[in-house]
Amino acid sequence: MKHTLKLTLALVLLTVLMLFAVSCGDTVDTTAHTTAEGVDTTPIVTDSTSSTAESTTEGPFVEIFDETVKGTNYQNSSEALTSSLFYHNRLYKEGPFVGDPYLYYEDGVFYLYGTTRKYVKPGSIVEEFEVYTSRDLITWEDAGACFVPARGDWCTSRLWAPEVYKIGDKYYMYYTAATGGNGVLHGSVAVSDSPLGPFTNQVAEGVDGKKPVFDFGSNFPTIDGSLFIDDDGRMYYFFVRDQIGDNSSSGGNNTTVRSTLWGIELENPYTVKAGATPVKLTEVGRSTLKEKGVYTQRWETQQGMWNEGPFVLKHDGKYYLTYSANYFGSKYYAVGYATSDEPLGTYIKDTNLPIMGIDPKEDSNWDYFDGTGHAMFLTVEDELYVVYHTLMPEKDGFRHFTIDSVGFREDGTLYINGPTVTAQNLPAAITGVHNVAADATLTVSGTLAGEGYLTDGQINASRVYQELEATMQSGKTTLTFTFSQPTDIVGVMLYNSADYASAFQTVSEVKIGTHYSFKDVKVLSDSYDAGKEAVYAGSCAILELNQAVKVYSVTITLESDTPIALSEIKLLAKTAE
Repeated sequence: MKHTLKLTLALVLLTVLMLFAVSCGDTVDTTAHTTAEGVDTTPIVTDSTSSTAESTTEGPFVEIFDETVKGTNYQNSSEALTSSLFYHNRLYKEGPFVGDPYLYYEDGVFYLYGTTRKYVKPGSIVEEFEVYTSRDLITWEDAGACFVPARGDWCTSRLWAPEVYKIGDKYYMYYTAATGGNGVLHGSVAVSDSPLGPFTNQVAEGVDGKKPVFDFGSNFPTIDGSLFIDDDGRMYYFFVRDQIGDNSSSGGNNTTVRSTLWGIELENPYTVKAGATPVKLTEVGRSTLKEKGVYTQRWETQQGMWNEGPFVLKHDGKYYLTYSANYFGSKYYAVGYATSDEPLGTYIKDTNLPIMGIDPKEDSNWDYFDGTGHAMFLTVEDELYVVYHTLMPEKDGFRHFTIDSVGFREDGTLYINGPTVTAQNLPAAITGVHNVAADATLTVSGTLAGEGYLTDGQINASRVYQELEATMQSGKTTLTFTFSQPTDIVGVMLYNSADYASAFQTVSEVKIGTHYSFKDVKVLSDSYDAGKEAVYAGSCAILELNQAVKVYSVTITLESDTPIALSEIKLLAKTAE
């Protein structure tokens, strides 16, 4: 009986102690308010008893409030550039002034080449190639001339469109040039031991630089040479037959001078395969070579008759031949692509083109850029980007280097997230921060439809793709992204609709984990123009934390008196080590 009484008293005492501990728990609320400097996250003591836990080998993980965590809601792109996570294409405001750009990436350094000699405008005689370097796509250093033809070399002027590839331990530069100001343009190859150069035309024994490597005859001028190496190691050279009168494209009734895309197989980086002849791949305004009659690719015929700037991607076994159309000096210069099952097979142009640029079918508000084209594609670890130039003759007459993210939809169509002029997140290879939104489970409370579009990778680059946005009726909608494991969140980006009529300017609340709440998160003020009722590609709201917080969820609340739409949500997290 005594033992029973002692046990009963011990249980009663333990129960009292547990109730006392719960009632004395500290409580915290991190409700924030917007200030002129951004978001102030000064904590107010309220409630913190809703911590989330996960059992691990080291013990349960619990979300814990840290009063040193602060958040900044950037008000414009210039503010965002004070962070190490973002960049933006400043276009005519600053350099590098590079036409036909090509970006090579190695060991954390970007090497930028192009048709440029300091501040030479298009149409000028270019006699050398410069190279610029950067580690953040914001600050660029002019590393000087990387290719200056040697005395006696065939190429004395009009050096255009260099591309650099590392093959083995050598760097090969494919370029266009001519002998004299009025000479026939041809493609050739130079070599170097470094991406900084110096490159030389003496690429191998017997190749001395006194004539171009790719010379298909005086009636076959070529420009814009580009190399493609297939998975099996076979090499192909894609190029443009430049401005030739073609009497066959419209049943023999059209002698308009035009440029078309061609390809040929190589034996090695500087030798055409024995017995190989150039293969024609595209016709201007046509979806296929055999097509006749009314132009099915009318966007290519707005000014001039050009298919140029070829570059080949391979995705899921298909070959994507990307190119630019229209006169490069016009605002209609834009990017399209065709696909084939073989590198030099039958190419068919996509029906929904261009993928970047002014579509004459669209009532565009895009007056902040012109002439987007001559694109190449760069993979930075597992992220794909497009590099291209813009030309704004009404502003400064120079061509400007630009870079934006790229992706493939589930149906295999290619899209470009640009041209953007507002702050965008840098590649994860640079920052150690990547987008994890697609890794989370999304639950929706409210009227949102099409939530799958929020994590499909495509942002608001064009109203042509406005149907690929999540739409919300008036009222309140809550989006909750939940992770299966605690995740180190450092920021959130919420992308606007491509159409001003359905765009938003404020996000009611962003809550990161259990403790960190940020009210009235604003969209970048330079990403839309209320007076013109225009939304610029890449328009978004950015919230960045001063340090990563390990959480299980991110919750976003939107409230509006009218219907709105979102094109994408990015949850930026530190890459797991």
